[in-house]
Amino acid sequence: MHEEGGSAMPGFAPVEYQRDYFEGTLSKAQLFPREYGFYRSFLGQYIKGESVLNVGCGPLFYDDLMHFNHVPQHYVGVDINSSAFEYMEETKHPRLEECKRFIKTNNISTKFVSESIFDWAADTNERFDSIFGVGVFATFYGEKFDRLMKVLWRVLKKGGHLVNVSWDGDYYTAKIAKEKVEYQFGQPGKGFTPDEVVQQIEKGGFRLRERRILMTDDPAGYEWDSIHVSAYRKE
Repeated sequence: MHEEGGSAMPGFAPVEYQRDYFEGTLSKAQLFPREYGFYRSFLGQYIKGESVLNVGCGPLFYDDLMHFNHVPQHYVGVDINSSAFEYMEETKHPRLEECKRFIKTNNISTKFVSESIFDWAADTNERFDSIFGVGVFATFYGEKFDRLMKVLWRVLKKGGHLVNVSWDGDYYTAKIAKEKVEYQFGQPGKGFTPDEVVQQIEKGGFRLRERRILMTDDPAGYEWDSIHVSAYRKE
């Protein structure tokens, strides 16, 4: 079952961007199985419970689900760019079709929220067993990061897990910077470093359970030096 949630906001990234990002990620995962397997297996380990929230999910909302070890009953994706949801609903890409069959077979209720995480999480009555963000949390810093932690604390159940995936390296191009502003991917600038992200999440009250770092085999080809994953618990 799928339903729309929240009041719709305009998406700034075109559908073509979402398509290229999705297909590019699948191709890159084939070239760098060690790197993608590293963070996907971490998601699989810590994403648990009946209800899961994917923050800034983008067009990988369905694909991320396929790497969970525990199948949720209710799965929600929040992304300010509604074109991500439009792409996933309209495309017939084989991988997305496979994901949709998995969802139907396992009777998973999915929900798209094309709204700012700050606005939606501050008002929603929904609560989650697990919350995660892939390459999302580190795009915020300062007061806005503190605000993000407050709204995620609000919607995460006691005893629930918060999982973060971040990348590090000197591959921040002018094109990425332009898209980040134009498509509202966080705040302008590079945001926090992986170490600072961990510190700020702990500052938000979440207890660190585990952190892992993987140095990539081919930084120039992968376009990142390292991948940082961390899991936290709300106590």
